[in-house]
Amino acid sequence: MAGVVRGSSSAQRAAAAAGVPPSPWHVPVPTPVPTPAPVARIGSAEAAAQGVGDSPPPAVLTAPASAEQRPVSPPPPVTGPQGPGRYPPPPAYVPPPLFPRPELPDAPRWLLPAAAAAGLVAAVALPYASPGLGFALTAVAMGAAAFPAVLPLRRGRITPWTVAFGLLAYALVSVALFRDADWLVGPVLLAAFGVGSLAVSGGGRGWLAVIRGGVSVAFAVLPLPWFLAGPLRTLTRRRRMLPTLVSAVVTVVLLAVFGLLFSSADAVFSAFLSDLLRTPEWAQSLPYRVFVFCVFAAAAGAAVLVGLRPVAEPAAPDLRMSLGRQVWVIPLLGLNLLFAAFVTVQITVLFGGSRRVLTTAGLTYAQYARSGFFELVTVSLFVLGIVAGAVALLRRESRADRWLLAVLLGLLCAFTLVILASALHRLGLYTDAYGLSRLRASVEATIWWLGAVFVLVLAAGAVRLSGGGTSWFFRTLVLLTGVSLLAFAVWDPDARVAETQLTVRGVERLDHGYLSELGAEAVPILDRLPEPDRSCVLSDVVAVNDLSTPDPWNGWNLARARAREVLERRPVVRPDDCPGSSRVPGPDD
Repeated sequence: MAGVVRGSSSAQRAAAAAGVPPSPWHVPVPTPVPTPAPVARIGSAEAAAQGVGDSPPPAVLTAPASAEQRPVSPPPPVTGPQGPGRYPPPPAYVPPPLFPRPELPDAPRWLLPAAAAAGLVAAVALPYASPGLGFALTAVAMGAAAFPAVLPLRRGRITPWTVAFGLLAYALVSVALFRDADWLVGPVLLAAFGVGSLAVSGGGRGWLAVIRGGVSVAFAVLPLPWFLAGPLRTLTRRRRMLPTLVSAVVTVVLLAVFGLLFSSADAVFSAFLSDLLRTPEWAQSLPYRVFVFCVFAAAAGAAVLVGLRPVAEPAAPDLRMSLGRQVWVIPLLGLNLLFAAFVTVQITVLFGGSRRVLTTAGLTYAQYARSGFFELVTVSLFVLGIVAGAVALLRRESRADRWLLAVLLGLLCAFTLVILASALHRLGLYTDAYGLSRLRASVEATIWWLGAVFVLVLAAGAVRLSGGGTSWFFRTLVLLTGVSLLAFAVWDPDARVAETQLTVRGVERLDHGYLSELGAEAVPILDRLPEPDRSCVLSDVVAVNDLSTPDPWNGWNLARARAREVLERRPVVRPDDCPGSSRVPGPDD
């Protein structure tokens, strides 16, 4: 056996020297060797003495196997990305959706009928009519469509605040029933939409929640396609709408082709077809009504979506900073001293009356009034910004800091109330001399609203110092603003403008051009003018407000109805020699 091993080794060395690769079948197969017992490590000299060397144990070679008995080894792995067995092909790239589906609640089964009903009412009641009964009916339909979404009491949507917002929204919409002036009705309806959105959303504890709730319905239109996808898919699957639409399209194409051929072949049939296809009057307004239907149906669906979502009360970001007391005490103290000096002068003017104004060198009513009240209103707006910034940015570390800041801001608000009274006094002097206009009436209403806001700020500060919460402040501010708009509309500014122009300026200095732009509310007041001024002014008012023709049922309005009654009792005949418009009073009048 040892000779065989040595012969095999010699043959392999000779083949390697000759450059012939050794056969892979001459592989020595080691015999199983028993595991030796563990011995202690010894040095090389001791190993040589004991006969332990580095030569490998003897091995026994087997004869090469035949072709039938040769083992089939797997092919070696192919390196690189092209190997089919090494790396699988990469998956196909699927781009993310351009508009991913947002998280939305499940659409109720009654959504499509309710939205379609609201859109149908709007399409019938709103087009081709002045603001009036149609807006009220549309508001009722929109509220009825959204009410089931907020009805479950477990959702917590029906609260005293949301009920107050809902009633205020309907009260603002009702302005379209008794006021005709577009410059007044438009902003009031926009405010009604915001207040109604706040009522449906159910939020409003902070300023961020109030803003989000006011625009919630408008922004809910964006995810509306995903919200309506389920009900629309169910409707088309249940009613088999797609085959019906395909058959309708094919029918229209066939009728059009053969109808044109028959019309060209016979003149009598062509005349009959022309009479049949003549567009009726109601069909001419159909595209606009379809557009109105889609807009208000989408608005109703958005309102339902807002009502089904959980109440969102986003927390406003904490912007408060820890500043030293001297950083904010000195500026606020300086402002209070300046305001105190100005208020002292204003009190002397308020109690001095018009004689104090006229005895000042080179000062007239117009110069005194026009030179100040716009600036004073701007000052009050700046003070509101300062108060809001101080509350939002200053971190009061101690009770003394809280009391000191409250006292300084409270004094600033109290001084601003006196400044607003001075601005109102200046405006009164001007209107006593030259009468009201739409701008002056709006500024006067803004001054009263600002005064109410400052009183509300003082009340909130007092409640906060006493340890109470102020989560009611921003919702109360919304209610105050809505009630102020409603009161301004009830006050009837156009009628007040016409009345003061007649009583203050008189017929000789009457501004015909300005009075002719007033709404129908001014007709009963302008009817008191003597002829020919009455007919000259009222003829322009009739033309501007389209009072010569009756309103349709959906455009009924109380102000226009009363104006037409006045004009029926005393018809207007415009003379040929109507006087022109007088000059609008300037600042030096």
